[in-house]
Amino acid sequence: MGWDYLIKEAISESPTYVGGINVKVIGVGGGGCNSIHRLNTIGLNSELIAVNTDEVQLRNLDVPKKVIVGKDVTHGRGLGGNMNLGETVARSATEPLYRLVEGADIVFVLAALGGGTGGGVGPVIAELARETRALVVSIVTMPFKAEGPRRWQNAQTALERFRKVSNTVIVLDNNRLLELTPNIPVRKAFMVMDVLVGDIIKNVVETVNTPSFINIDYSDLTAVMRRGGTSTVLYGEGEYFSAEDAVIDTLNNPLMDVDYRGATGALIHITGGPNMTLRTVYRISEGITANIRDDAEVKIGARIDERYRNKIKVTTILTGVHTPFVAEQNLAEGSMGAETYLPMIL
Repeated sequence: MGWDYLIKEAISESPTYVGGINVKVIGVGGGGCNSIHRLNTIGLNSELIAVNTDEVQLRNLDVPKKVIVGKDVTHGRGLGGNMNLGETVARSATEPLYRLVEGADIVFVLAALGGGTGGGVGPVIAELARETRALVVSIVTMPFKAEGPRRWQNAQTALERFRKVSNTVIVLDNNRLLELTPNIPVRKAFMVMDVLVGDIIKNVVETVNTPSFINIDYSDLTAVMRRGGTSTVLYGEGEYFSAEDAVIDTLNNPLMDVDYRGATGALIHITGGPNMTLRTVYRISEGITANIRDDAEVKIGARIDERYRNKIKVTTILTGVHTPFVAEQNLAEGSMGAETYLPMIL
């Protein structure tokens, strides 16, 4: 049910997002920059920045701020999938890149993995953002399997790089997008993913920025998300007959094959109409957290919104969840702390 709402919103191309605390959203590489372009089109009200080594692609984007890196090395023609070269050109531009992320409370880094710029430059930007003490949330997309084993291997390497330098990494899988939107035109299908990314950003900001009858503050958000690791998104929104229906719809719509039974934490935010009861909030939260660890840290927020008079929308961030995209030993080592996964229910 939730995906029906998301697809309708993407096709309409009319959603508007309201920002709040100081948030910067940086798209890196071809896929990340395309996302920034589409987020600007649908009205995401945050500072949007596109960073690329490909000057031609940047020139054709409708984005408020564009930054080219490595022009003296690539002559503005991209990296040809070379992530190590991408890291090199990013390291040579640390001063201007640091200025890009300075002053933000939250920095979102968007990248499509498998190529050279997203996987090479993106982690450096995330690392610099961490140095400013911003909360760094990287949102990365795994390639289609049809793109071949080499690109998939590059994507896994890039994901590990992002894990080491981000507070949390939300992983989206293009192969799931293909399953969920098989008959939608390509441009509209990718718009679905970008609307989802916009909702992720909007809801993370709204959890701490919009008055709620159960509040989550910035310290709650950072307590859950400043743990490192990888994340994924669950989506659910609809005119549910019961709290159980909302839970089932949400948990049955993963954007990545993920096992959340060992989750170490959860941040849950629920939006509903004036008739939503505290019991409904409790039962949804209980259902979402039923299979996570007993000692997990759980934060719950809830908000009344007239637009959801007949609907419920839930956003959940889970930490410490296993994904097949990351080797077991890496999960155990935890470069920056416990793993983080972001199932999200909207």
